[in-house]
This record gives sequence, C-alpha cells and structure tokens, in this order.
Amino acid sequence: MLQTYQSPLILAIACLGCYVISGCSDENPPTVTPPSATSGSTTVTVKETNVNKTITKTPPTQPLTTGTPKAPKVIQGNIQEISNSMCGDNRVNYAYGETLNYQVYICADADEPNLPKYYISRNKDGSGGLNLEASNYNPQKDGAIAFDNSGYVYTLEAPTSQNSEPVLRVTFPDGKLTEEPLLRYLAKNDSSANHSAKAVAPLAYVLQKRQELGICKDEYSSDDINAGQGSRAFKISDEKYIVQIQCFLAAYQGAFEYVLWINDSPQPRVIPLQFDSFQESKDGQNPLKVTNRTIAGIPRVNVRSQTITNFTKFRGIGDCGSSALYKLEGDRLVLQEFRAKYECDGEYVQDFPVIYPK
Repeated sequence: MLQTYQSPLILAIACLGCYVISGCSDENPPTVTPPSATSGSTTVTVKETNVNKTITKTPPTQPLTTGTPKAPKVIQGNIQEISNSMCGDNRVNYAYGETLNYQVYICADADEPNLPKYYISRNKDGSGGLNLEASNYNPQKDGAIAFDNSGYVYTLEAPTSQNSEPVLRVTFPDGKLTEEPLLRYLAKNDSSANHSAKAVAPLAYVLQKRQELGICKDEYSSDDINAGQGSRAFKISDEKYIVQIQCFLAAYQGAFEYVLWINDSPQPRVIPLQFDSFQESKDGQNPLKVTNRTIAGIPRVNVRSQTITNFTKFRGIGDCGSSALYKLEGDRLVLQEFRAKYECDGEYVQDFPVIYPK
C-alpha cells in the first residue's frame, strides 16, 4: 500500500474524476523491543544434577534492529517495451511507472512526442483509475513528471543517480502526501530525452513572452481555467514550429492566434501569422476581405501538408458560418479557399458557397 507520513494511513485514489478515500485497519503493527545489554555482560545458566552444579556462560544477546526494509531495486527499461494502446489514437507513450497497486502511463501527442501531456493511472485490482491532461504547463520536471489536478499533485519520479528509490506520490491540497515505491519504470532512451527540452521550447517560449509579443492582448486571462488550454506547438522542421495559442474558449468554439517560431541565433524569432477572411457586406455588395491575427472557430493544423483549416459557427446551431483553408508559404499563411453561408435562416446546406477563389 502507499506509504504515508500520518497515522492512520490514508490512501487517496482519484477514480474517473472523483476521489475515493479508504483507511487502513486500526490494528497496530507488532513492535519488537530489543533486550538491554551491557557491554561485556553474560547470562549464566545453572543446571543441577544429583552430583554437582554445572555453570554455562552464554554469549550476550545482540539488540534486534527495527529499521525500515529497503525498497526493492527498480526494474528499468525502454518505453518501447509496451504498446500505445492505453494512450489511444494519435498519441504515443512517454513514460510508464508501476507500483504494487498502480500502473501509470504518461502519454504525449504524436506530433509532439517529447512533451508529456496525459496522465493515465489504473488500479491493478480493476477498481478504476484517473485520467488527467496538462493544460498550459509542462509536467516534465527535474527527475519527475508532475500533474496538477485542482490542488492535488500526482508525481511520478524517475530513477536517477541521485534518487535510487523513486516513488509514485500524491500530494494533497493541505500539503500532506502519500507515496508508493516504484517497481518498474520505462522511458525513452537517453538520446530522445536529451531533445525534450528543445522540443518543448517553442510553446514555453511563446507563452512566457505572450504579452511582450502582443499575443491575444486583452483576450487572454491567466485566471481563466480555460485560458491556454488549446495551446500547442507543431513541428515543421527541427528549427521551425507553428505555435497555436488559445486566447479564450467560448460556449461552442475558441479564439486563437498563431505564430511561426524559428530557432535563430542568438535567440528565437517569432513571426505573427495573419488570416484573410471575408465578411458579409452590409450594402448587398460582394463580401469584404479582412485580415486579422485572431481567428474564431475550431482550427486544425496538418503538419504534413503545412496547412490550417478552420470552421467557424456564426451561431450555436450551426446553420450559418464559414470554413477556410490556409497554407504556410515561407513565413506567412496564404488563403487557399474560403466558404461562407451568411444567412442564419435555420436552413442547413451540405457545402457552404465558395466565396474565394471565384
């Protein structure tokens, strides 16, 4: 069971969004009291017979030790030893930890394999588990991976030269914690791990300098739990990324800005990307072309084709809206197609009319 630093033992198990707290038995473990011994003392045994008395000296009794048993050595291996089935489609394994009672899978998106994003734990007795997603922060710490869930912190330590007895730890909002030693730990090989910081750098760099770069401006609130939730970095090449920043999330779609991150020396270069679209003309004329840094809708980035598609609803029921396709050419996005249905009349069409190109 998980080791704790309070008594009685408390085990916090978060099961599919709810926490189950179970206590251990009130029975106290047996204690061993070592006999006292004075240096050089002996125990004398007297044996009587019909003829005489025999005196035998017994060596002094050594004190018993009651130290905590040492944790078993962690079995280490490569993450490729297990399949991606637990992580799911379009995701890959990042790390894996196993204890006496739990299996923990750390997963990443397939297009960002070096950024841990998902925490999936399963109870070995089949009683449930916990799914977490990291939003707007990097769970990878020095020698550990830590996920925050409403004040509860779930930490999977890695075996290192400084930490030969890693644990799976749950830290409670009040600072108390519970731990269970790791029995097995799998991760990427060293060559992959060495590149993780570089892969995470674009998103972390842009988020850190968001205000300085003028991204989202007054539309981004760090107090909003949804702020930055959809922020991601998409690798175009080793030195170039498209970085998506979610400004805010509304009822049925979000607002986003994009930048091109280029690893120039002495520091990265960030280029804002702009989007052309067409607004309905109020005087019955042709739709008006407008250019903005922010797009509203449900965007999708295709790294292979280096394109961004976006579908925008003009109202929740989706009877009116627009769709657009953009392609990255050099350091700018070029509009390939724009479709729109401006009339919110309750009528649904299979394809919106083409506005551009004509």
